[in-house]
Amino acid sequence: MSGEKIFEASCLKTIKKNRLFVGDNVESKENEYSANKYIITKVLPRKNIIPRPTIANIDKLLILIASVPKPDFLLIDKLIIYCYENSIEPVVVINKCDVSDKVFVEDVCNQYYFLQTFSISAKNKSGIDALSKYISNSICAVCGQSAVGKSTLINALIPFANLQTQNVSEKILRGKHTTRVNEIFVYNHLMIADTPGFSNLDLDVDFKELYKFYPEFEPHLCNCRYLDCSHIKEGNDCGVVNALKCGKVNKDRYLRYVELYKKQKEMWEKRYD
Repeated sequence: MSGEKIFEASCLKTIKKNRLFVGDNVESKENEYSANKYIITKVLPRKNIIPRPTIANIDKLLILIASVPKPDFLLIDKLIIYCYENSIEPVVVINKCDVSDKVFVEDVCNQYYFLQTFSISAKNKSGIDALSKYISNSICAVCGQSAVGKSTLINALIPFANLQTQNVSEKILRGKHTTRVNEIFVYNHLMIADTPGFSNLDLDVDFKELYKFYPEFEPHLCNCRYLDCSHIKEGNDCGVVNALKCGKVNKDRYLRYVELYKKQKEMWEKRYD
């Protein structure tokens, strides 16, 4: 798709065996037997593939957060790690800033100070221009919890998207998924993938390597006494733990690191049981 123009294409049988994914870059030729139709002859090498939902060649992942529904920060941390693993730039987008208190916004910014962060209101289109400019000429995917405003954001960025939106349930303060398929909307220099979500995300990270995905730990690693430091139980011998005590490492992020470390260790060790 280029702008608002859609090209219809089939693909060679050899390509079908390897499957095509949303976001694939391809080579094609005109179908000599059918006017205005094309045949995909080759799938170009992929930068990355996100398996659930299946999208290829993502440059930036917009991680959408709002004060309501209550954020799942552990999932956000996992998404950031997943991005680092797959050469994707994670971008934190705080939505509904028109109804969020300043304390919430500041807390999110403090936790993820090492990432590009935007505060917006997708509903009122506040902050949309700055975000649009930053993601221009990049293939982006939007992710976040139900009713956090994914569809509203895409509607604000892509005028013709007209995606169905879903309000938060007043009873349970959660929303329902409205996205059913994977697709990329292209408008001017914007390319936005609408995805069903990343709620079931498993990391394939060795627990011993987990600390490498926490940029805020890096300045303090040189103060660890042991090379194999896990940054959990080493006490005064650990530079990260000492930085935590001094307020140089966010406590909430650190506690989630410990939780994820234990989960990854348990999962990793089960492989060899």
